Amino acid sequence: MNAATRYVETSKTNSPVHAYVADHGRGVSKSDIEQTTVAGRSITLSTDVDTDDQNLIADGIQATNPTEKECFANALRMWKHNSRLKYVEGFAAMNGLDAGGFEHAWCLLDGEHLVDPTTASFDHYYGVVIDDPEILHRYAEECPHEGILGNHKDRYAFLRDRGYVD
Repeated sequence: MNAATRYVETSKTNSPVHAYVADHGRGVSKSDIEQTTVAGRSITLSTDVDTDDQNLIADGIQATNPTEKECFANALRMWKHNSRLKYVEGFAAMNGLDAGGFEHAWCLLDGEHLVDPTTASFDHYYGVVIDDPEILHRYAEECPHEGILGNHKDRYAFLRDRGYVD
C-alpha cells in the first residue's frame, strides 16, 4: 500500500474531504511514476507515457506555464488546455517525510497516466477524478487557487451536493 493510500484510509474520519477521497479515489505508487523534466519543467509523470503523449504534455506545460504552489490552478489550466488531461484532487505523500498526506491536485492523461505539472516532489498519490465540465469551468473561472473538494469559500458546495457535508 502506498503512503498516500495509507494516509487517506487512516484519516477518513478527519474531514469530509478525506472521506470523499477515501470513498471514490484511487492510488498511484512510486513504482509507476518518475520525476522528470518536460518542456524545461520538473514534473512527476507516469513511467508508461509514450513520446507522442509526452509531446502533448509538453505543449500543455508551455501553454499554461505552471507555477509552484498553485497545484489546483495548474491542473485546471492543463485540463482546459486539453480535455484528455483529467483533473484530479486528493492527497500526495513523500517518502521519508512523516507528515501524512498533502492536499494536492494533478492530472491523469486519459484518466490513467499521472501528470503532476506542479512538482517533482511527491512519491505517492491518491485522488479522485472530477470530470463534470460545468463544475470544472466554474471553479477554473471563479476560484482556481482553492480547489474543488476542500473549497471553504463556497461552503464545500461540491461535497454538500454529494452528501458529505450537512
